[in-house]
Amino acid sequence: MTEDSKRLLLVRHAKTEQVPGKVDHDRELLPRGVADARAGGAWIVEHELVPHLVLCSTATRAQQTWQEMAEGGRLRDVEVWSDRRIYNAYPEEILDPIREVPEDTQVLMVVGHAPSIPALGEVLADETTSDTAVLATLRESMPTGVGLELEVTGSWSDLGAGSARLVGFHRWRGPEGRS
Repeated sequence: MTEDSKRLLLVRHAKTEQVPGKVDHDRELLPRGVADARAGGAWIVEHELVPHLVLCSTATRAQQTWQEMAEGGRLRDVEVWSDRRIYNAYPEEILDPIREVPEDTQVLMVVGHAPSIPALGEVLADETTSDTAVLATLRESMPTGVGLELEVTGSWSDLGAGSARLVGFHRWRGPEGRS
């Protein structure tokens, strides 16, 4: 990361239950999802990508994903903004809360859902500067419990199509997800 760049981590919530008749917004993490999210929290600490701010969907599974990441990384003082606009959104709609982030935020994490989180990663990724292998992996699939890492050199308020460099596709798997 260069001195004038920022990091944007786009995280798809961890593995969740599929319960017929349960309201989608209220679905919860499975034990595998908890383990994977905790592994993700430890990973972001190890790689010095602890967010200064987290924008999190209001859906239970997204909230639990961040809570378990915080637990796994022993993170106590990260500011979290829960935002309904991230739930069931088009990729462009998620840009609105991102553009409201204070400019001094160096590492921003957004915890949300498919298809909007992977689609937002594709929208933001500059084809010419992004890692081609990472972009190909993203286009193939973005399963639950995965984070995209993008380098942003402009302001959050100007973030738009092709304005970031996709540099990482991180799969976090805890002991439950290694079988």
